Amino acid sequence: MTLLADKQVPAPAARSRQRRSWRELLQPRYITLAVAALVVAYLALVPIGTMLYASLRSEFLGTTPGTWTFQHYADTFSAPGFGQLVLNSFLYAGATAVVCTVFGFGLAWLVVRTNTPAKGFARIAALVPLIVPGILNTVAWSLLLSPQRGPVNVLLRQGHLPIFNVYSLVGMVFVQSMHVIPVAYLMGTAAFTSMDSSLEEAALASGSSPVRTFRSITLRMARPAILSAILLMFIQTISTFEVPQLIGVPAHHYVFVSRIYSALQNFPPDYGTVGVLGVFVLVVACAGLLLAQRLGRASAVQTITGKGFRAQPQDLGRWRWAGLAAFLLFFLVAVALPIAMLIWSSLLPGYEQPSLSALRHLTFSNFEEIVRRPGLAQSVKNSLITAFASGFIVTVLTAFIAYITVKTKIRGRGLLDGLATVPIAVPSVVMGVGVLYWYLAAPLPVHLYGSLSILIVAFVTITLPYGMRYLAPGMSQIKDELEEAATASGASWLQAFWRVFIPLLMPSLLAAFLYTVIVSFREISAAIFLYTSGTEVVSVQVYDLYSNGSYPVVAALGVVMVVFLSVLAGAVRLISRRFGIKSG
Repeated sequence: MTLLADKQVPAPAARSRQRRSWRELLQPRYITLAVAALVVAYLALVPIGTMLYASLRSEFLGTTPGTWTFQHYADTFSAPGFGQLVLNSFLYAGATAVVCTVFGFGLAWLVVRTNTPAKGFARIAALVPLIVPGILNTVAWSLLLSPQRGPVNVLLRQGHLPIFNVYSLVGMVFVQSMHVIPVAYLMGTAAFTSMDSSLEEAALASGSSPVRTFRSITLRMARPAILSAILLMFIQTISTFEVPQLIGVPAHHYVFVSRIYSALQNFPPDYGTVGVLGVFVLVVACAGLLLAQRLGRASAVQTITGKGFRAQPQDLGRWRWAGLAAFLLFFLVAVALPIAMLIWSSLLPGYEQPSLSALRHLTFSNFEEIVRRPGLAQSVKNSLITAFASGFIVTVLTAFIAYITVKTKIRGRGLLDGLATVPIAVPSVVMGVGVLYWYLAAPLPVHLYGSLSILIVAFVTITLPYGMRYLAPGMSQIKDELEEAATASGASWLQAFWRVFIPLLMPSLLAAFLYTVIVSFREISAAIFLYTSGTEVVSVQVYDLYSNGSYPVVAALGVVMVVFLSVLAGAVRLISRRFGIKSG
């Protein structure tokens, strides 16, 4: 009897523990976190799955039921010109990646590791191009380097020098590089800042020349970051819309993005081909990221030890003035020329060459046109709505996701962190197509296509990793004892989250919000596939106006965009520098 009694005792206890576990799971804390996790999984996986589905169906959005097939893959891969399409795409993205990495890391090395003067100016000059939206950078350079009327080519022709034709593969690489070099610069700055300089100092003290030291030590230590930068620049370039469409198409140099856009503009749209190309680009992007991680681990050089260190600048002697000249040249080419071209064109009723006689025609009528045209005013309103809505949603969502991944021991939190980071590996053009396909085909009670909501969904998905970038480090700096003290005082989880985490995370929350707004406001690679009449955003309006030849109005709208984004970027920098949570 005693043995039977002993066997029966654990059963009620087990049932009691099970009931308690279910009650815990039904608490607001776990319900909120579960909802956030489901939203992230939905945003990250559903569009990609829908695009894959479309590529494998004989009929997508057709009147007749389709069947599973690989015919779209066979037709696309065997189509005339597909080999040239792949070659153009890889040459364009590969050359851009190499150019950006060389110049970006070169500027970073001069700023971090040398005694080149005017480093503060160099830091600003290297980051300003990030503020200028890619489509405006492309428009400005297409005007500057126009074969017939571009001011730069006019000067070259007057000096009996060969002109630079922007409508070429080399022109595509150049324009894209001017916009992406700052990203490589940021990666190079991070690499050189964390690199111990004692090895270089020892080599120099042993009689090694600066050139040999740079080649055999500095470059070897920076190899993982260089390889990662090349691959990431390749992925970013292969999915951008602006340069391939505005420069590549007129030059008859077609790449993946321009082919995808062309297939969607057909009637009826060629959904199968778009799905196949989208999957192909996604596979290339994912393979590039995995290769970057593998190469980074395989070639990593450990230089940080338990001893304190700091990066000592190298004395370049008289060559430091050559470094300053490099700063000035980069600022002139990447910042001053395109912005000056936008300002000049915005102040003229029609395009004219820069000259003293043209000063008589200066006018603000193009800026007045922005207000007068209902479509332009509406696009500005749409951009503000979608950008600020996306910023708010991303900030709230990533706050909960950061809490799950940093402050809890919930199983699967690593997977959730990965899902929130997945969009950074998915090219924006692929994400835009995936979102389009899902909301066209899914039997949802609410139809989002044709509204601003579908743009907000796409922008939220694309910018999720940026929100995590700000919120996760901020969350990790808050000690657990603060939440425990609030809970011990009788506060619920929601009260503790609102009264403890939100005030302490406010700098990170504001920075995440503002940065997300900037990225959403300038996004076009996804928006170009999702807008309809009445839901155009500013970046799409710029593309349409440029395609119609309204260059002065485009320039005026571009100046307004640059000023607006500059103010937001200044706010982000002010918050990050003055109000960040200090560890210690």
